[in-house]
Amino acid sequence: MWQRQETEGTRMPERLGVLTRERSIRLLDCSVSGCLLETDRRLDVGAIASLRVVIDGRELVDDVQIVRCQSIAGAGALFHVGAQFLWTHPLHEHSLRAALRVSMSEVEAFT
Repeated sequence: MWQRQETEGTRMPERLGVLTRERSIRLLDCSVSGCLLETDRRLDVGAIASLRVVIDGRELVDDVQIVRCQSIAGAGALFHVGAQFLWTHPLHEHSLRAALRVSMSEVEAFT
């Protein structure tokens, strides 16, 4: 429910809404700072998204900002999308960033 307040004779909402859309993406590469994604639709640079992936039966979620969207020459309607992790929440057990940090430290332990 919207709460409203009077501002100079104009009614303005105190809260903003959020528009959500689900998109299928392919995760091509991931690091502790961001991901390279592939999708069949152009995404706006600057857009904020919640990235949800399932790895080994675990759903991992993090907020990202789209920093690049480039069509793939000769591939029809496919786009490579660069997404940078946002630190909107601290690391937690269902964070993709946290899973990547654990995975990277395991790799370093074997080298």
